[in-house]
Amino acid sequence: MISVIIPAYNEEKALPGTLTALLSQSGDYEVLVVDGGSTDATCRLVRSEPRIRLLTAPKGRASQMNAGAKEAKGGLLLFLHADT
Repeated sequence: MISVIIPAYNEEKALPGTLTALLSQSGDYEVLVVDGGSTDATCRLVRSEPRIRLLTAPKGRASQMNAGAKEAKGGLLLFLHADT
């Protein structure tokens, strides 16, 4: 399985396109969005999709990526930016 990890901070505008593209893929994967304390609708957007796991971590790309890696279930990790 591949774990797709997306660190996010105030990405309500960029994230929908990325998530739509990811969720349209076939195969064995999970999607984790690691929020760094967003003040916009990022978390609400992620919570609205049951196939995505929402995690929280201190703000900062490295801490968010590490938190995602720690919780990932896949044997392979793929890190993406929210606007990928």
